[in-house]
Amino acid sequence: MKKHLILLTTIFCFQAAFTKAQKKPEKLLRHVVTVTFKAGSSTKAIREVDQSFKNLARLNVVQAYEWGISPADERPNKDVKHVYVSTFLSEKELASYGASPEHQRHIKIGTSIIKGVEAVDYWVMK
Repeated sequence: MKKHLILLTTIFCFQAAFTKAQKKPEKLLRHVVTVTFKAGSSTKAIREVDQSFKNLARLNVVQAYEWGISPADERPNKDVKHVYVSTFLSEKELASYGASPEHQRHIKIGTSIIKGVEAVDYWVMK
């Protein structure tokens, strides 16, 4: 009987921990950055910027990350626009991300090939 009680208690604890880990946050904050590269920018230089964004996704405050290239901009001799999306749980996490040494180094990469940068943050509505 005592063994059954211990087993049931252990199962209950694991189930409670698993359920908590599965719980989805109530709100998500998206940080969307579009970078327009100058026409004629080298693929290598653009990849360096892409990799820098990808490295930022490793910060603990980043919950999710994705990026892509605007399909309208994949023509030769045209500015190229890349879009980077990071997800946070709070404005505090986003502020921490922006103030991090990694981000401060990141914003200096590719400045000679970047024509423009735009950023927008929004709360995901369900």
